[in-house]
Amino acid sequence: MNAVLPVLLESFRSEFLYLTRARLFVALTLIQAITFLFLVSLFGLTGSNAPTALLSHDKGPYAREFIAQLARTHHSFDLRTMDEASAQAALQKGSLVAIITLPANFSSALAHGQPITLQVAVDNVNTDMTDDVQRALPSAIVNFGRQHHFPGIRMQAVEVDLVGHDTGFIPYLVVSGLALDAFLIASILSAMALAREFETGTIKLLAIAPVHPLLSILGRMLAVDVIASIAMLFPVAIAIGGYGIIPLHPLEMAGVMFLCIAIFGCIGVLIGVVLKRTLPVVSLIVGLGFPLYLCSGSLEPQRFDGNIIWALAHISPVYYAVGILEDAFHGLQVTPEPQWLNFVILLTWAALMLLFATILLRSSFREKARRQRVVREEALLHSMVRRWRQPRLLRRAVPWTLAVLLLLAMGVGIWQSEQQHRAEALLRQQQQQAMLAAAEAQRETGLLNGYTQRVSSLLAQNPQLYTNRTDRTRGTIAGLTQDLWRLLNPEHKVTLLLYLYKERFLDDDFQVVSLKGVDFHGCNMANIDLSDSDLSGANFSSADMHGSKLSSSTLIAVNFTGTNLVGADLKVTDMHDVVVQNANLAGADMVGVVGITVPQLLQAHSLAGTRLPDGSVQPGVPVDNDD
Repeated sequence: MNAVLPVLLESFRSEFLYLTRARLFVALTLIQAITFLFLVSLFGLTGSNAPTALLSHDKGPYAREFIAQLARTHHSFDLRTMDEASAQAALQKGSLVAIITLPANFSSALAHGQPITLQVAVDNVNTDMTDDVQRALPSAIVNFGRQHHFPGIRMQAVEVDLVGHDTGFIPYLVVSGLALDAFLIASILSAMALAREFETGTIKLLAIAPVHPLLSILGRMLAVDVIASIAMLFPVAIAIGGYGIIPLHPLEMAGVMFLCIAIFGCIGVLIGVVLKRTLPVVSLIVGLGFPLYLCSGSLEPQRFDGNIIWALAHISPVYYAVGILEDAFHGLQVTPEPQWLNFVILLTWAALMLLFATILLRSSFREKARRQRVVREEALLHSMVRRWRQPRLLRRAVPWTLAVLLLLAMGVGIWQSEQQHRAEALLRQQQQQAMLAAAEAQRETGLLNGYTQRVSSLLAQNPQLYTNRTDRTRGTIAGLTQDLWRLLNPEHKVTLLLYLYKERFLDDDFQVVSLKGVDFHGCNMANIDLSDSDLSGANFSSADMHGSKLSSSTLIAVNFTGTNLVGADLKVTDMHDVVVQNANLAGADMVGVVGITVPQLLQAHSLAGTRLPDGSVQPGVPVDNDD
């Protein structure tokens, strides 16, 4: 217990010094938070007071009073008196939401009780803004008619305000944005602190330290919370000094801000322990920030958006933080829960986050300390072996039987532990390889599909390319094919080969695509039919081509080294400069083959049952050496 306070203080001091030296990182985090504050306020600027042009062709008293009524309509119009040409140009350009035109007989028609038509042109690209105009204009007309006691208006609404003062949309948004700033600052700083421990390897030292490792982490988190609290002074100062939002309850505001920093700091600890890398931390936290912010009553009291969204909002701690902050700044009750209950729920969140962070950290420490325990167990085993060689000492210590059982148990335990970890590592490696193979197969399938679609389009446009050897499309297809070969694995190479054969691009009479230099080494091509095609220059070494049909084909300079050609149909092929060293030609039909010599055939692995070019059959029974 005496070491607890020194460990906490030293951890606090080291993390505090690190953050004060990493001023650029802290400054960038703070700038990001302040940027969000400006962002939400910009949303407020574009979400009210729709820019509206007013074209008044009447200078009478009723026209002036109606324009004044439009201007008084609460948070609806940003009226701009303009001429018709300028207004139409601005509406087309997107600078205006609407144009309201008062006719020349506006005042006289009202004075004589005649109906009036107001022309309203709207830019309905942004229907949210135009909906505001469409709702506000009838309200202004009704209020204007009631004010002048026009006949026909027999209903009047009397507003009773729940709150004794109005709160602007931008002040509401800025206050709710402070909760998002607390989340960003505290989560990023704490997550980076934990992830840094894993990246630098110091987490291993904490796992085997003589004091509990959580004490060191706690000290660092306290330092992070202090820095985050200092950093939050800047967004709060901007809200108070820049936007003129004075908190009605400063102590309540300070309390909820400190509580949010503690909660979001624990969330950052969870993120840091899970990711263990500093690089993805900021992206993930920023990505989480927007959903937490939008689902928290940040844009309006969340209960206005329906029961489902309101129920989901209770999952987010930002919901309760926004509720308390709006009460602290504006005196608004934006959640049905009382403020004391919001505080209790936030405290519960803090406790749960601290508990989850502790569980994950303990798991990490156990994993890091496992190897250290294995090393200690092996050292103990060697020590026991040395003592085994000293019978007198051993007899004084334990009976022989107990010593043997202890050694066996320790050895089996260590062996089982290592075997389990090796099996787990092998399984993870196999899973990764399977995932990579699946991804690679999907990529190559996509390449093949794109190739076949392109080639099919070229064929449809140039069907004469088979007979016209000067057609440029032939060169295009040959180039596309040549580029594709080196991007495919053996299985997909065979698929492409069959496609080329099907489209007659390998035809022996009007070859479009050449296989010169294409590598089919080790491919499975059993029973493949490539008869009457030009395969010159291809490498089929070590491929399985038993039962293949290659009759009447041109096989000049083809590499069949080690190839399985058992039972292959090679009748009437041109095999000049072919390499058949160690190839299995057992049972192959080579009647009418030209270009191959007897010394070349003698280099084959087997000619048992092979029908030679002169029609004679070699003695022996064909054996497939791949079976």
